[in-house]
Amino acid sequence: MILYTVLPIEAVLEGLEHERSFIDLQLEGLTITVEPISMEEAVIVRVISTDPSHYLNPQLSPGTKIRLFQVSSFITTML
Repeated sequence: MILYTVLPIEAVLEGLEHERSFIDLQLEGLTITVEPISMEEAVIVRVISTDPSHYLNPQLSPGTKIRLFQVSSFITTML
């Protein structure tokens, strides 16, 4: 893959060396993948659903912060 950009290569690759952890959670019967940012909050990374209405819900859009106490149950699978 070729990436054409006016940004310096350092800016493009910034943060690539940091390992990120993701967790799959059940939120109101829906499976989502989140990245924890603290002990109480996480950021939604991905919605896993076959229902198109879930993807149109702005509360479930990637990048949205959620509180972990909202989550009904944890799936202990780490990606």
